[in-house]
Amino acid sequence: PRKAPQKKLPRRFQVRQIPMLVLLDADGKTIHRDITPAVTHIIEDADGDTFAGQFPWAEKRHTNIKQMLGETFLKGDGTEVSIGELDGKYIGVLLSATWHWQCRRFQQMLEYMYEKLKGEGKQFEIIDMDFSGEVPWLCMPQKSFAAKQRLGEAFRVEQCPMLVIIDPEGNVVTTEGVEIVTKDTDGECFPWTPKPLYDLSTLEPEILGEMNDTVTCVILCEGCDEETKKSMTEAMMPVAEEAFQAAKLSGCEAGMLFFTATETSDVVYQLRMSCELGEPTGTPQLVVLDIPDSGAYYVFDGDNVDTENIRTFIEDYDEERLERKELQEDEEEDGTAGDQE
Repeated sequence: PRKAPQKKLPRRFQVRQIPMLVLLDADGKTIHRDITPAVTHIIEDADGDTFAGQFPWAEKRHTNIKQMLGETFLKGDGTEVSIGELDGKYIGVLLSATWHWQCRRFQQMLEYMYEKLKGEGKQFEIIDMDFSGEVPWLCMPQKSFAAKQRLGEAFRVEQCPMLVIIDPEGNVVTTEGVEIVTKDTDGECFPWTPKPLYDLSTLEPEILGEMNDTVTCVILCEGCDEETKKSMTEAMMPVAEEAFQAAKLSGCEAGMLFFTATETSDVVYQLRMSCELGEPTGTPQLVVLDIPDSGAYYVFDGDNVDTENIRTFIEDYDEERLERKELQEDEEEDGTAGDQE
């Protein structure tokens, strides 16, 4: 029997715990990433029959988030701003609590980035779900109870602060806005939209938190000449683009992340040490990291890293034909490559 689905399906649906029940439509697109809470609700709660009538419980985060925000917002002085005035802008939806010290500390960092991006003329605005006359951005009116509830449900808010970035069309760019602000304090990587292929040497903040939770394919070529580095990017891009588009069409998060490592950095060095790859050489090295699987990794056994060999290597990983190894802890840092952020 084929073993590939055992790895492909968990990778595609970002399985982190079981049981997990994914709901698909007739075309195979994800309607809901996990309806186990809905099933539990129907069976155990008094209003279960009513809730069952809401089937198929489509995830609200897949809808136009901008339409869920409301029609008007308030500046600190009470001046109203219409949703139409935000056309063409990326929006950060902030879920915070001013009484909490972590939220207050995050707000200070966010204010710095906000003022810097606005000063540079970037098309960016923040909408705070709680009204405060002391913040420089917009706030939802205190009476917007229904909108706040819809947003809270859409993003499964379990802790604060939380910052969700949406694009001008209302699509979710990332729910990891807090980590982005923490790592990209100057907003240099704005607007933080996902890409098919990243460079591990200059790790973008929007992807920092995902390496520990997502299978990752990396070509290390920092010891190669410039022509080889360019050819490795060209070899990886078709595979990365196919996976990126497949994830978008299916309505899922990316099931595999793709990187090249063209320059030496702390993250790249730690990856080499943890995977026992040795010092950089003039020959590219191809690795698949499966950190969620107890720090597993797999090394390509060959010198010719091209597009077809990358595809074959990933297929061999899916089919469990590769030798499984585990990341080695760094004696000084006492961490793995996946812990370097």
